Formats: sequence, structure tokens, C-alpha cells
Amino acid sequence: MNYYLGIDAGGTKTLVVIADESGRVHGVGRSGSGNWESVGLDGAYAAYEAGLAEALQAAGIQREQLRAAGYALAGIDWPSDYARLTPVIDRLRVAGPYALENDTMAALRAGSSNGSGVVVIAGTGSTVAGRNQHGERFRTFGLGRLWGDFQGASGLVWEALRVLALRHYGRITTTSLEARLLDACGASSVVELAERISRDELPLPHGELAPLVFAEAEAGDEMAQQIIREAGAEMGANAAAMVRRLAMQRDRFELVMAGGVFNSGNALLVEALVTPVQAIAPQARPVVLQVPPAIGSVLLAFDAADVPVDEQVRARLAADVQPWVA
Repeated sequence: MNYYLGIDAGGTKTLVVIADESGRVHGVGRSGSGNWESVGLDGAYAAYEAGLAEALQAAGIQREQLRAAGYALAGIDWPSDYARLTPVIDRLRVAGPYALENDTMAALRAGSSNGSGVVVIAGTGSTVAGRNQHGERFRTFGLGRLWGDFQGASGLVWEALRVLALRHYGRITTTSLEARLLDACGASSVVELAERISRDELPLPHGELAPLVFAEAEAGDEMAQQIIREAGAEMGANAAAMVRRLAMQRDRFELVMAGGVFNSGNALLVEALVTPVQAIAPQARPVVLQVPPAIGSVLLAFDAADVPVDEQVRARLAADVQPWVA
């Protein structure tokens, strides 16, 4: 039997999956951050190796039995990063062909039928990436609003804080976000909250408070709904730009939405994102990713080894991995 390795290394955790060509998952391993930008090259190697060792032990096989690998790694952002990371993955001593990609490509491969399409990732921050049918790739910087990306969950919270300021100035008459955010931050007024944050007495809230924005939107708060629509429209504009950049307007492809922000299931967010994409690419099919992106890393290994992938293989991978990651 042939075994294939997929490593999805993010900024907070690394997930390693070993599967065979039928899509059956034989072992899964976990470790900490695999982003070399935060843990260094040796730290990234340690995360990959720890997850791989755990997955091999769970599968009951030796690394010599691995036939190919897919590495989807956070921190591969520039052409120079491939030269940095290639020696690191070589240290894992996994033989055979491999794919080395930014971690956005794992999410795209996990949600797309053939590896092409556009993916919008919205976790704490956001990134948009695409790959067309000719294998051409392009992605946004993923460096926040200053460099053209909405900041995901953090961006939602920061926009909510901006609404609180506008409410204090009198530009907005009312919003239920005020009471919810003040309570969550332990402040009695907008003035107190602003003072404590500005004096570094209170950390600037990040994505952890995004569920409050979604909750108030669901309850009917117009400002919360506007924040969500604007976030979706901004990510959708970047996704539409990706379609044009890769000349995919006439293609049939999946528009994959991945990350914790989309776990909210908020229809306003999805509609605002999908609309500008389908306006120029009517055959784009929206997909909210429901499986771990690490499945996409395994599929990248299959692609590297020219292993055929059909819907049955994809479905088995998705079903088989769930008990391991639940």
C-alpha cells in the first residue's frame, strides 16, 4: 500500500495527515506553530517533525513508506521563502515528489474539485489566493488593510470599535454594539474604553470578540450588519480581482471560503462576498469549507505523484479525517 503525507502548518498549529490513495486516513499528528516567521526555521522544522512523528506512530508505518508529500506552510509569502523552506522540509527525510505551497493552497485544494479556483481565507486576518486551470497562481499580501486585505475577525472588531467612536461623536444615533462591547471589555463607557486602550491599560481587542458582531447583526442591529456587509464586499472585491488577474471569468470553478469568520454561517457576509465574483464569473460556485485544510495538503501530495483524485476519494478523505480532528 502507498501512503501520502500532508502537512498544513499555520501560525498557531500544525496538522499532519497520512492517507492512502483511496482516501483512507491512517494517521494524524498535531504540533504547535509551523510559521518560521514567528518560531524560526529550526522551530518550524521541530513543529513539522513532531507532527509527522505522531502521525507515523498513529498510522503504524515508517517514513520510508511515504511516497509523496504536500507541504502547505504559513510563512511562504515571497519567492525567497522557497529557498528558505526547502532545506527545512528536506530534513524530514520524506522521499518522492512533493508540492511546497503557501498554506492558502491547502484550503483551496481542499475545497476545489480539481485544484483550481479562488480561496478567501478569513481567520484573525484575511488573504485571497487563486490558481487557474493552467496552474498560474496569484495571491494578495495578507498583510491587513494597509496592503489591501481586510483583517478578518480582527477587522470586524476594529470596525465595531470605530462605530462606538462615531456613536460617541454623535454621527450614529444608536447601536446595540455599544453595550455588548463595553461589557465584554469591562468598561463603563466609551470614554473609559478609549482611554484604557490608548494608555495600554487594556489590550486592543482582536478577533476574539467577532462573535459579538455576528450576534448583534443576527439580532437586527443595522451597524453590525453594515460592518459585515462591508467586510464581505471588500473580500469579494479582492476575489473578483483575482479572477480577472488569472483570466478566469469564463471558467467553472469553486469560490472557497475558509477560516473561522465563515464558521458563523452569516448569510450577509457570504452574499456580499459572492456577489462581485459572480458578477464577472457567473459559473463560480461558492463553497464554505467544512473540512480541515490539511486534507488539501494530502491532495497536493496526490497531485505531485500523479495519483488520480475523484469525488469518492475526496469524500472518503473528508469523512475519514473527522474522528481524528473532532
